Amino acid sequence: METRADKIARLRAEVEAARTDLIEAEAELADYRADIEAFEFLFAAQLGERTAALAAIDAEVADWLDRIQRRRNEQTFGTDFRSVDEQYRRTWQQPPQAAPQRPSEPVTPATEAQIKKLYRQLARRLHPDLTTDAADRAYRTEMMTAVNDAYAARSLAELLAVARQLDGGQPPTPAASAQTEAEMVRALEEELSRCRRRLRRIHLERQTLHTDPMVSLSLEVKLAQRQGRDLLAEMAAELDRKIARKQVERDMIKAQFENLQRPSPPDPG
Repeated sequence: METRADKIARLRAEVEAARTDLIEAEAELADYRADIEAFEFLFAAQLGERTAALAAIDAEVADWLDRIQRRRNEQTFGTDFRSVDEQYRRTWQQPPQAAPQRPSEPVTPATEAQIKKLYRQLARRLHPDLTTDAADRAYRTEMMTAVNDAYAARSLAELLAVARQLDGGQPPTPAASAQTEAEMVRALEEELSRCRRRLRRIHLERQTLHTDPMVSLSLEVKLAQRQGRDLLAEMAAELDRKIARKQVERDMIKAQFENLQRPSPPDPG
């Protein structure tokens, strides 16, 4: 039969293992997010301007078609006429949203490797889940916030600054707490349950990220690379063809509008 002391020892070992798993899972999640952001930058660099250009030409085509319709309505019904569709657009249609900002330049692969390595080292030293003391947890939470912010910004300099700060000072010493064995068992069981809940949430977030269209596209790009294809380049070429076709369509519609603007020749009769 397991004694109270044996149970405490077992729970301590399980809590330590769960905390280690949790830190590793959070580091992997941060790496996964960084990979997604890197692909988003690559996508924006190769396709962002083309996508925006195609959207702009589409808007021009719609505007010229609208002008043609208004001109025809004016010729038929008079200058003050506004069609139901136009009145609806003027009243309810929202202005187009601005194009998303271009992401910041990515770091080099060598720097990225340093950032990931240092992030994991700092997470293992600072993670709040490594302590149950309230003061120590608050200190670790504050420091991990700085580490996470630096990691999200891909700032090696900021991560190094946190590491130097750690080496130059010691975190607050946890106060000794007198606990009965029953209280210790309860505290360890609660901590183990909390770590496992957090692990489940991380796994769920990873699964949710898999449904992101950008993640699906990145997987398609990797698969195409194995087949010797550059899928993003193919998509860029297709966008170029669409832009060229739309430009021709726009110019034809513009010419049609200009023809409507010309006065009709006098009736020879």
